[in-house]
Amino acid sequence: MTNAENNLLIRAAQMADAATLATLSRQLLLHEKSLNETMGELTRWAATETEIRKQLVRPNQRFFVAETDGEVIGYLKVMVAGKQLTRKELGLARWLLDRLEISARRVVNFLLRRPRPNVEAMGGYIAGAFVHPNARRAKVGQQLLAAAETWLRAQGITSTELHVLFINEGARAFWEEAGYKPLTLGMRKKL
Repeated sequence: MTNAENNLLIRAAQMADAATLATLSRQLLLHEKSLNETMGELTRWAATETEIRKQLVRPNQRFFVAETDGEVIGYLKVMVAGKQLTRKELGLARWLLDRLEISARRVVNFLLRRPRPNVEAMGGYIAGAFVHPNARRAKVGQQLLAAAETWLRAQGITSTELHVLFINEGARAFWEEAGYKPLTLGMRKKL
């Protein structure tokens, strides 16, 4: 999807975008950390190119990027949660690993006597969005969101959620303008 007005291209990310996505993802995490002093330290693998590459091959999630004049200026990561992927969608090796992971999780939950969930959640989840500060207020975020929501609808998803730091008033306003409504309020106290 191209916007001729500002030469903006919105597209699904490719493996060649991994390094740029890692940089933008790290900028998002550092921005969130600057707003939340109790967040803790980032893990060594957080927002690395290797981690992004792993995520790019998952059929149940997409990174959408905004590009101007060949430069990626923003991204939005969206996932489908709760939908079992088929062996055809994942490939045999990944499907077997997923089955193993699901079984192991069930065993651990049983051994630790964790309660079973009351609801099997299924829906979209926006797992991250970042637009370079110089490109904000130019409707880049709205166009990334439109691409993500279109992809979710094509997956048969009828609702999507996200988390946003309460202190991040600009981000909250963006999401509310896009039609997202608050669901819960998490709270934390620094000891």
